[in-house]
Amino acid sequence: MKKLLSLLLVLGLLTGLGAATLAQDDDGDMLGFEFTDEQIEASPYLQSVLSRLDETYDTSDFAKDGPYRIALAAQGTSNAWSALFDAHANWYVEHLGEDVVAELLYGDAQASADIQVPQVEDLLAQEPDALILVPMGAAALSAPVERAMMQGVPVVLCASAVETDNFVTEVGTNLWVVGASLAQYVVDQLGGEGNVVFMTGIPGVTTSDIMEEGAQAVFDANPGINVLDKQPGFWSPADAKGIMETWLVQYGDEIDGIWSGGAQMSQGIISAYLDAGLDIPPIGGGEWQNGFLRLALEHDIKYLAWQYPNAMITMCIDAALQILSGEPIARFIDFSGVIPNSEPFTDVEGADYFREEWSDDVHGPITMPDEKLAELGFTTMDDG
Repeated sequence: MKKLLSLLLVLGLLTGLGAATLAQDDDGDMLGFEFTDEQIEASPYLQSVLSRLDETYDTSDFAKDGPYRIALAAQGTSNAWSALFDAHANWYVEHLGEDVVAELLYGDAQASADIQVPQVEDLLAQEPDALILVPMGAAALSAPVERAMMQGVPVVLCASAVETDNFVTEVGTNLWVVGASLAQYVVDQLGGEGNVVFMTGIPGVTTSDIMEEGAQAVFDANPGINVLDKQPGFWSPADAKGIMETWLVQYGDEIDGIWSGGAQMSQGIISAYLDAGLDIPPIGGGEWQNGFLRLALEHDIKYLAWQYPNAMITMCIDAALQILSGEPIARFIDFSGVIPNSEPFTDVEGADYFREEWSDDVHGPITMPDEKLAELGFTTMDDG
């Protein structure tokens, strides 16, 4: 029997599930997100996150003296988000000093699980003290994670998940709820009736797949919503624009709402609409990404933006250091509200996030010094 969790429970879980469980309407009123027992039962990811909310891990077996050698198996420099993720990692290790982190071993997965699996094996062969992993595939990376733990190397999952419970902790946010909340925003904007198009990220990458799962659950629960088509936009403005152009030829102004799994794709979607001269419908799926915010402000676009700050790698490094110091650690660590200005927001607050001095590629919030961002070429300010 279908049973909706109460708003009180949703609020009680907000810290663990991520602030994206709630969105704001134009009047600032909070819209409660509800999910069902059946949706939980259908999602191993959601079950895993919920089961770990109140768990801590006894890390005493991993305690050792520093300085430490930490392995980072990252997404790699496949786009600006991941480039800034790596930049934050390098800056933070430098900030901590060699007496804390003696060496940061690095693997660039190029956003591919096929590349990342042997990379993790190579990193483990170098006998690091801890492994920070940005999984490019939940299933493919499960075995390497379990091998690391068997080898005595504690694993911190950073920004995504795997299909095993044999790791120490995960730093991120509840991706299922993010995807579902963006979909619920679209449903609410349309009053529960209308046609939507649905653009996912990179197929097989956990972040994209879990967000898609949450969004699909919401659309399935709303019979008045008709999904015209669903296609991957590969977190690419160019790919997203091409797909949106095709959709506009097929459906034109029949499209009432859009779900987008990333701001890069939302940029391409907006660009296709501007070229076609059509009004842009509400978008569930912006981010604090400067190019997206610039377009949204210029064209008065309605949206709900989630956040996935590349700066979360600093929390992942802190988690690894906490484990190596032998301190108990929470098994799920949500960045939302911990990293300043990392909560979701709508077009109502969008102007507060836009930064004139940042290039379009920058995904905030940024915790590196402004000079470091300029040094990396991510500002539009003159150096002189």
